[in-house]
Amino acid sequence: MKKSILVTIVVLTLSLVMARVALADGGPHGGYTSTTDACAGCHRAHTAIGPRLLMDNSTYDLCISCHGNAGTGADSNVLDGIWLEGRNPTDTTGDLQTAINANLLGGGFNNYGAAPVTSSHDPTDTQVDAWGYGVARGALAALSGANPLSCASCHDPHGSPNYRIIPETVNGVAVAVALVDEGAAKDYDDEQWGAGTSAFCAACHDDYHQTAANQGSTLDGASYTHRINMPWDGDAGTDPYIGMGGGNPETVGFDDDGAGPNPTFYLPLAESGVNDTLVCMTCHLPHGSSAEMIGNADGAGLPGETSATDSALLRLDNRGVCQVCHQK
Repeated sequence: MKKSILVTIVVLTLSLVMARVALADGGPHGGYTSTTDACAGCHRAHTAIGPRLLMDNSTYDLCISCHGNAGTGADSNVLDGIWLEGRNPTDTTGDLQTAINANLLGGGFNNYGAAPVTSSHDPTDTQVDAWGYGVARGALAALSGANPLSCASCHDPHGSPNYRIIPETVNGVAVAVALVDEGAAKDYDDEQWGAGTSAFCAACHDDYHQTAANQGSTLDGASYTHRINMPWDGDAGTDPYIGMGGGNPETVGFDDDGAGPNPTFYLPLAESGVNDTLVCMTCHLPHGSSAEMIGNADGAGLPGETSATDSALLRLDNRGVCQVCHQK
């Protein structure tokens, strides 16, 4: 009896370990073996030049050595927001983008769509400000200087059971972002956010995570805010995008004016084909946006407002993200 219980415990333990390895991304971000060489890709036991035994000066510098505009270890150039097929020497999956040098769907930290960004998250290990970080919307609150934002704030370099190796704990908050079946390799053709996406953003921007029905007409504290995690039934659960102007989002892109007078714009939904849910990433790019804010969209630098120099990570110029759903 005792032997049978012991065998059961061992099997369950191995199952959990194997499940975790299977869920984590490949390459240096998971799937380690007892004789792995992945550790040496980032760490040195006695000759490290950065904290945590990093072989580079900081977390940001290390990540950018592969994922930057001069990197050779990954096809994703997150600085310029483009996919560069062929930079990853171990990539045997072929080009998963609609075109080489296509825009990354998370935006870029320095450029996006070949234009300088007008807003971005700052992952350079420096102190930053966050809207809605434990304070009323529209105010600014500084993150602790002892806990600066870095690439590892939003991605676990050792792998994670969450989508896009999002950590299981962000800013001290437990986070679970459902995996999406992308086939044999990552699919960068379209965004496939799973359940829990907005909770990931809310780990820092908690005051914006309002999910009640009629939230836009219900006073919450001193102001009103758009509802998040709202079901979208405009496409009858058959398309991961909401859009206007027709066309195929996988061929025309998110911001393609086209040749005619009727522009084509698309925004991604989470849990596509299942619940089709409006989440933070429906309207905002997580890395950085080059959208422009002019006219009424220029809030002249007021706290919580977009301005000519701050697009608040919105995907489209001005209030194009509003017009895609609320076509007036």
